[in-house]
Amino acid sequence: MEELSKLLEEYHKAPQIYQAGRYWKEKENEIIKKIKQADIKELRSGKYEIFAAFGFSETTYNYYSSLPFYINLAKKFIREYLIADRNVLPYTMSLSDIRGMAYRHCEIMGELAGIKPISELETSTFGNPQDLFEIKGKKYTMAFLTNYVRLCYAQKYLKLQGNETVVELGSGSGHQVEILKKVFPNLTILCFDLPYVLHLCGIYLSNILGEDMVNRPIKTIQLNNIQNLEKGKVYMFGNWQFPLIKDITFDVFWNAASFGEMEPDIVKNYLSFVLDNCKFITLIQAKFGKESSKSSGVVTPITFEDYVTMLGGFELIYCDDAYQANARLSQSRGYFYGIWHKEEMI
Repeated sequence: MEELSKLLEEYHKAPQIYQAGRYWKEKENEIIKKIKQADIKELRSGKYEIFAAFGFSETTYNYYSSLPFYINLAKKFIREYLIADRNVLPYTMSLSDIRGMAYRHCEIMGELAGIKPISELETSTFGNPQDLFEIKGKKYTMAFLTNYVRLCYAQKYLKLQGNETVVELGSGSGHQVEILKKVFPNLTILCFDLPYVLHLCGIYLSNILGEDMVNRPIKTIQLNNIQNLEKGKVYMFGNWQFPLIKDITFDVFWNAASFGEMEPDIVKNYLSFVLDNCKFITLIQAKFGKESSKSSGVVTPITFEDYVTMLGGFELIYCDDAYQANARLSQSRGYFYGIWHKEEMI
């Protein structure tokens, strides 16, 4: 807890523009309280529902509802032990069918992208993911396959060679970083996030990639210059340290969904440090903005048109519906996959 305490201390001293907006502010106290109680060995099991907000919930089925606990428990037992892999979906599909198709999707996408095939990769069992299955002797979860697919879509345009620098704001669970490093081990990756999310992400990545590969935030919290970082490592920073990137050039800026959880002025501030020194910008966002009401969610949803306006000087070279390994990503919110590039830096 020493790391988390120091991160929170520095975070609370940061300017207001780096404090969480309403979407995350209403979750902060519960997340911090749960982190202090949590068994890290159960990080991916779904045991801690609040962690699902940033990707730590790899369950086979969604058991969460407002029904009494004993009813949810009974439903879970029935799904796991009675229906098992029976054909319970349309077109006589079973759970193994869905997993097999998702895996096949990854095989095809990997071949088209020209990157390390999914058959040579596998997920870690750290954190006890419930949605763990084997195909051709390798372990996977749907989240692992989905993040592989996301990289495949991007690689067609990014054309990563493996020695680039990637900056990700809103790294969440670290699942995308995991895929990036397993496909391109020599990438240098800079992760930025809110302190409590960053703390868990650091624990996860250091366990699956190795302590020598990951520079946890406790090591970077006092850095005031990042021009001479060791290449090929993962570095973790608090979101309030984002201005550090203004002094470096890098190849890819990556943000998946977290911009949608911020107010437009907060997004504009982050992008102000990206526009002059980055080649590619990759976004996976809700085209119509995230949930918003008078009392919860974001105050002002950020839309696709806002991104286009904010990314002046960049050309949109790819935009389409965003997909997971097994399905389109949230049709109701209109999630898109967009890639922009700055011509004069290519």
